[in-house]
Amino acid sequence: MGRPGAWPDADMLPLGRIGIRAERGNPRMTRFTRDEQKTLMSLWSIAQSPLMFGGNLPDNDEFAQSLITNDEVLAVNQTGAHGRAFAEGGDSVVWVADAAGSSAKYVAVFNVGDKQTIPIQVDFGALGLPTKCSVRDLWEHKDLGALQNGTTFHVAPHASGLYKVNPLP
Repeated sequence: MGRPGAWPDADMLPLGRIGIRAERGNPRMTRFTRDEQKTLMSLWSIAQSPLMFGGNLPDNDEFAQSLITNDEVLAVNQTGAHGRAFAEGGDSVVWVADAAGSSAKYVAVFNVGDKQTIPIQVDFGALGLPTKCSVRDLWEHKDLGALQNGTTFHVAPHASGLYKVNPLP
C-alpha cells in the first residue's frame, strides 16, 4: 500500500505491441488475452501504481488504445487513495480504494481462477458504505443503477471489473 514517500510499483504494463527492441525475441503483440490486459490495467489503477506503458504507442490496436485512454479508469489511478486488497476467497479477489473528495469507493473484482465464471459478491456495509448505493461500471462507462445492500458480479476466468460505488441518501 502506498504511503507518503512511497507507492506501489507493479512495473510496466505489457499491453498492445511489445518487444520492439527486445533483448530476446521478435516484436509481437502481448500474449495476454483482452481480459488479462484489462485485469492488469484494473489492478495497476486501483493500487495507484505508476502507469508505465510497455508497448509501442504507434502500433497500438484500438483495444490497447482504449485501455490506456479510459478517463474513468485513469481517475482511479490518479485520484484514488489507499488502494488495498479487501477480500479473498477461492478464486475471487476484491480490492477497494477511496475516491478523492467524496465518500465513494472504487471497487475492483478479480477472478484469478482458470476454469469458470464465478460470482463475486460485494457488500456495501462491509465497505463502510450505507445500504443504498449507485454503482458505475468504469470500463463500460455505464451506470448499473441504485442497488440495495450490495451486488454480485459474474466474472470470467482471468477477468476483472472496476466500479465506482457512490452512497445514496
